[in-house]
Amino acid sequence: MSVEKLSRRDIITGTGLLAAGAILGKFGAFVSNADAKGGPTEKWPWPYEKLDPEKTAEISYNEWYRVFCGAAVISSIFSQLSEKIGEPYKSFPVDAFVYMEGGMTGWGTICGSEAGAAVVTNVIIGPRIAGSKDGAMMGSEIMQWYSETPLPVYVPKKPKIKAEIIKTVSNS
Repeated sequence: MSVEKLSRRDIITGTGLLAAGAILGKFGAFVSNADAKGGPTEKWPWPYEKLDPEKTAEISYNEWYRVFCGAAVISSIFSQLSEKIGEPYKSFPVDAFVYMEGGMTGWGTICGSEAGAAVVTNVIIGPRIAGSKDGAMMGSEIMQWYSETPLPVYVPKKPKIKAEIIKTVSNS
């Protein structure tokens, strides 16, 4: 039996997603259900429908093995919204965010999961420069949650790695 070593970034897949889901649930009133077909992507808020957090976390976990942390979080949310709503999510270039792996192209500067969750909140709610501070505030709350929470929180139904996972707090 072999024991694999896991880094903090390896085991927190899905935690940024869970934070984004929880915060989107809390701030759902800011999200419109308007039809965005044929509309420009620069108009906010984007349409949103409530997602199942467990399903979303499982998608994020599995996507990590394809596109890693940040893009996995984005993909887990936008792939479902693409199926439920269509555009503008259908044409969103999720794979372009693979650079978030390893703390931004391997530099370890910021966890890609939280960066991906911030992309999600700013795209759905809208960026600060579009007139709403809510997307940026949600991103800030995600960062605070990440800094203070013993992680990982998510436990996959069928983990690909059987090693014991120790929870830690980043305090960063």
